[in-house]
Amino acid sequence: MDATFFRKYADMITEAEAMVNDAWFEKGAFPTFKKPAVEKYEIAQEPGTVQTLEGPVKYDTGHYIMTGPKGEQYPITPEKFREYKDDLGDGQCTPKKIMKVAKLADHDGVLHTSWGDLNYTTGNDYIVKHGSADYGAVKADIFAKTYDTSKA
Repeated sequence: MDATFFRKYADMITEAEAMVNDAWFEKGAFPTFKKPAVEKYEIAQEPGTVQTLEGPVKYDTGHYIMTGPKGEQYPITPEKFREYKDDLGDGQCTPKKIMKVAKLADHDGVLHTSWGDLNYTTGNDYIVKHGSADYGAVKADIFAKTYDTSKA
C-alpha cells in the first residue's frame, strides 16, 4: 500500500475524531443522569494501566479504580471522584445526581480525554457530555443499566 492510502486513512480518523464536539449534541441528544446504584472502587497504590472496555487507560497513584456493573474497570482522578461520587466508605460510593447530555454514536471514532483515548462505534456506544468539551464513551448495554433513559 502506498503513502496516499495511509494519508487518506489518517484523514478519515482525524475527521471522525473532530465530529464529537458541543455542537454535535444539538440534534438527537437527550438529558440524563446516572442511576443511584452502589459502585465499588479501589484507590491505586502505584501508577499503572487498566484495560477499559474502550481500550487501555493509564492512571496515577491515588486515582480511583472504579468497577462497573459488568466487572469492567476504569480510573478517575480524586478530583473527579469528589465531584461525581458520594463516598459511602469501605470502597463503595454512589453517583451524585448530575444532569448530563447523551447521544448514541452515529459514527466510529476516538475520544481524546484527560484520562486516555476511548474508542467508540456506531450504534454500540453512547457519548456522554459531562461539561463543555468533556466527554466519555459508554457501551450501550452498560448505559441502559447505569443511566436514566426515560428521555431517550
